[in-house]
Amino acid sequence: MKKIMQLNLKVLQLLSSRLCHDIVGPAGAIQNGIELFEEMGSEEDEGALEVIATSSEKLLARIAFFRLTFGQGGPNGRKSPLAEARELAQAYLKGSRVSLDWPPEMVESLEKKITVIAIKILLNMILVAIDAIPRGGSLEVSVSTEDEIHKGQAVNLVVRAIGRGAFLSEDLQCALLSEKSSHADLNLSAQNIHGFFCQRLAENQLSKVSVFTDRDEVRFTVLLPQCPK
Repeated sequence: MKKIMQLNLKVLQLLSSRLCHDIVGPAGAIQNGIELFEEMGSEEDEGALEVIATSSEKLLARIAFFRLTFGQGGPNGRKSPLAEARELAQAYLKGSRVSLDWPPEMVESLEKKITVIAIKILLNMILVAIDAIPRGGSLEVSVSTEDEIHKGQAVNLVVRAIGRGAFLSEDLQCALLSEKSSHADLNLSAQNIHGFFCQRLAENQLSKVSVFTDRDEVRFTVLLPQCPK
């Protein structure tokens, strides 16, 4: 069963990587064309160009975020993995009703202590957390290696979704908290598949994403071993 689940995850990741790879090229070409048009265009076209440029920027940001979140590969290497993940999350949320509270100093202190798979789980947690605050709000991200039981031998990931009326829909919560043996009974859809995927990634690391709900807040936590399994 474990091998089957690992295979399913790999297929999902490869499909995502392929899709994102195929879309990045044309989207980048559109951006290049816009830059050229701005250099040669007239004042009458400024409004339309602004809309196109904004949409193109958002498209590229989402593709880059999804590629690292769902794809098999890791960061592109231009920056440290955790710093790049933070940058991608910021770009993904730009212009939305959700703000990101992820201190840069937290990133700098943990660069050599967090694995790529842990980063992927964290980004998936962020994606699920966004859905918990449909009216907008803030996401507080915490990454640490301090734990009373494991004494620094594990990575603790916490994402807090804070906003008026924060809640996790029943179908998304069921997908997120599902056991790997019960996936056949779930009503998976495009609206909750990211929750299911997030939990499967955590299970492959012998861990589990937990959810805690309070007034105007939903908190997601997971404790991962430092060494990938």
